[in-house]
Amino acid sequence: MPHDISKGLNVLARGLRPYVAARIQQAGEIRDPRLSGDVESWDAQALLLFMWDYWNDLFRTDLTFVERSLISELREFRNRWAHQNRLSDADVYRILDDVERLLRAIHSNEAEQAASLRKEALNRLWNEEVRDKQESRIFSQLWPYIMCGASAFALDAAIISFGKAPWSWLLAMLVFLAMMRIAWRQAMRENLHRPGPHECTSCGCIIYTVDCPYCQAAKSDPAAEAAEILLPLSRSWKNFRLTRSSAPGSRESASETSR
Repeated sequence: MPHDISKGLNVLARGLRPYVAARIQQAGEIRDPRLSGDVESWDAQALLLFMWDYWNDLFRTDLTFVERSLISELREFRNRWAHQNRLSDADVYRILDDVERLLRAIHSNEAEQAASLRKEALNRLWNEEVRDKQESRIFSQLWPYIMCGASAFALDAAIISFGKAPWSWLLAMLVFLAMMRIAWRQAMRENLHRPGPHECTSCGCIIYTVDCPYCQAAKSDPAAEAAEILLPLSRSWKNFRLTRSSAPGSRESASETSR
């Protein structure tokens, strides 16, 4: 990773030098000793610092505040790299992406080389963050078929060994189909337990996590639990009173008749 950052900064310096030199020549009326320096000997840090300090004088009319933010971010990442701070693959990709964007903004020919470095960093980032998860997800989907297939093979071997043809073969085929059905249902259930928008199998709400927050809130609410317990009891008691009052010979029905 540090080698990729070094190559990216070198590409950035090669792309910025002719651009900065051309802007200095166009602004000959500005009196500053730094403008007479040898731009070809400046590294990426010196070029970025110069563009930041002389933004209003030389670069504001040619670039936007997006490029100014790229300059600030590249300066910060370059300082972290120079002080040997730890940078992740995502940081390396961010640096090379900023380099490419800044070089494309000034229409530099070095932007293609920066794009090549960015794609290499993207490939490493994809391998780190996506490929391992995809492989584990594929294994979790295949695992029910492996287990159910092994169980079906053992059951079929026993049925064929101790049974009589052709009924043993028919039963073995039915057992195999049943086990594959179980494996398919289990794989579908595992596929539902993933991050992203999907429907909760308990309450039917659309959720974005593995555990349903609506079901957890209902379980953790004592009032809701008490309501779930008392509501069926109250309904059963009400039905019991109605049935008793409507029964012939009851006191309540006699009183209603007298009324």
